Amino acid sequence: MSWDLVERLRQRFPEVEPFPREGGGPPAEAAPPAATAGTGTPQPPPAAPPTRLPPKREEAKAPVYMTPGAWIPAERLTGICRFVAADPAFALDYLSFVTGVDYPEQKRIEVVYHLFSSQHRHELLLKVRVPRDDPRVESVTSIWRGADWHEREAYDLLGIVFAGHPNLRRIMMTDDWVGHPLRKDYIYEDPEWLKGLAEQRQREIQGLGLGERT
Repeated sequence: MSWDLVERLRQRFPEVEPFPREGGGPPAEAAPPAATAGTGTPQPPPAAPPTRLPPKREEAKAPVYMTPGAWIPAERLTGICRFVAADPAFALDYLSFVTGVDYPEQKRIEVVYHLFSSQHRHELLLKVRVPRDDPRVESVTSIWRGADWHEREAYDLLGIVFAGHPNLRRIMMTDDWVGHPLRKDYIYEDPEWLKGLAEQRQREIQGLGLGERT
């Protein structure tokens, strides 16, 4: 993992905020000494009662990242992306995906860019925070052409607007679809064309005498 890339990026752009790195938390506390039974010989702990439930998972208070990366200001997105694509030390010539993560409680969406260098074989993750009520960033299609469909997908499913995209329209849902299915507060409603199709199909079934019998 090329965490040194993040430090180089921060030196070039001081406003960059590195991700919390894996293993960067406080050291684990030492286990208490084993109990003895008066002989001075440590006794094994009592066996846990049998259970069919999986062990409880302890969640970290803050996320840690295995892939090196950083949050960058939305207004500096294209400038930083052009830098990491062209600078020989980074040479991040391949954008493997663009996606987003919805945080309705924080009223924000994080736009995620995963970059890879075919020359150096290293990777870098960049994230941009945008307000949920107006999630808008510049398109990076002029830097990586492969961003075209990725940005359209994020627009379609999360409602992120990529300014300057050459053809920003839905790519998975129909053009008349209402809402963005990957938002966490999304509630599905049948579109009008689907309701009409279902009604037409029901009329056909009834005309053939294939309706439900009482």
